[in-house]
Amino acid sequence: MENVLNCIIVDQYYCQSKDCRNETSAVKVFDVEYRNIKGTYDVRSPPIHFACSDTVACTNITMSEVELLPEEGELVDDPFCWNAYGKQETLTIPPIDCLLDGSPVVEEAYDSNYGC
Repeated sequence: MENVLNCIIVDQYYCQSKDCRNETSAVKVFDVEYRNIKGTYDVRSPPIHFACSDTVACTNITMSEVELLPEEGELVDDPFCWNAYGKQETLTIPPIDCLLDGSPVVEEAYDSNYGC
């Protein structure tokens, strides 16, 4: 990759128009691996962006051998994560310390048909 504006991005809030409502449901994103990704990015946007739903978290994201450097200017070392769970298997540039450990707590919906 060379001088990419959106290198690694998951956005469950994506909307093409400006008048979109904020939906609480989303497609489940899980078991995603980013491996051996090297290149440069445009500093106008963060090179790594995980915007996951409040109700349907992104889970089991794996980062390994990721090296993204700015095409020009300073290293943007603040990847964005929201409700994203995963791990770094190796050193990642920029560091992605915002991934959450473990798994999200999921509240089971109570169904009155299954009560005693």
